[in-house]
Amino acid sequence: MGLLSFTEPAATKTTTVVLSRVPPEEMEKHAPKYDALLKALEAAGITARIVDSLYDMYDHEAGAEFLRSVSGDLLVLGWHYPRATKWILARHNLEVNGATRKLHCIDARELKADAIALKLKDILAGRAHAIVPVPPKSEGRGQGELTPSQRGALAEIELAPPANAELSPRWYPVIDYDQCTNCMECMDFCLFGVYGVDHATTLRVVQQDQCRQDCPACSRVCPVGAIVFPKYITNQAIAGSDSGGDRGAIKLDLSSIFGKPKGRHQAALERDRELLKAGRKPVGAEKVEKLAEQFDKMEL
Repeated sequence: MGLLSFTEPAATKTTTVVLSRVPPEEMEKHAPKYDALLKALEAAGITARIVDSLYDMYDHEAGAEFLRSVSGDLLVLGWHYPRATKWILARHNLEVNGATRKLHCIDARELKADAIALKLKDILAGRAHAIVPVPPKSEGRGQGELTPSQRGALAEIELAPPANAELSPRWYPVIDYDQCTNCMECMDFCLFGVYGVDHATTLRVVQQDQCRQDCPACSRVCPVGAIVFPKYITNQAIAGSDSGGDRGAIKLDLSSIFGKPKGRHQAALERDRELLKAGRKPVGAEKVEKLAEQFDKMEL
């Protein structure tokens, strides 16, 4: 499809509408919605630039290069919570907090296709917005001192995709720099080399494909909730929702069985389980190891 250039009534800046394709492993679930959305946009006279799944996109791919080439405002339809989409885009070195453009993020799962098309028309006409707000009293480092391109140039080189990357779904965290205080708790906790720092000593996800599938443990130890796993389905807060419960909660209520693991305790449980899968020695307390063993033996 072509590229939309829509001139706002009171401004000369154009807004580019971008529609992310559905993540491959969720295609069966969301393909009907994606098709319906394409039809609704066409019926509303809105032409969107289609790119591959934002979350599954590597920094060197054409879709990421296109996004970085857009000079005007962006209106992005994705398949994650808006906060998660915002920081996925930041990971591709896009400015996301209004210094150079307005960025509108919409979760394509949240409304019916026709309602999304109407919302887009309102945004393009200046009657509404879908800008992800910076939290009040935020203590994060943001992207203030360096531009995204400068930070990208200074950052550690992104690892090439592993040879078998296409055989399994992508799974990695993104950092919400509005919240992140650069305390390095996640880097100290993670034992898989996912985190590092750039030459400005800013925390970054430097080896995203080292992250362990479906493990959100580092998010649980972050004191300000700045670690987001966009594909985590059992806790909305961890997935990037503004609400959604305790980040230390898990899908099953184990409190009546073992006493509910909380915070760092639960995170250590998840991390040790992944260490064992990788053939490495767990580092958690014996109580955590025993709990993991009992949990694994349950027929769920």
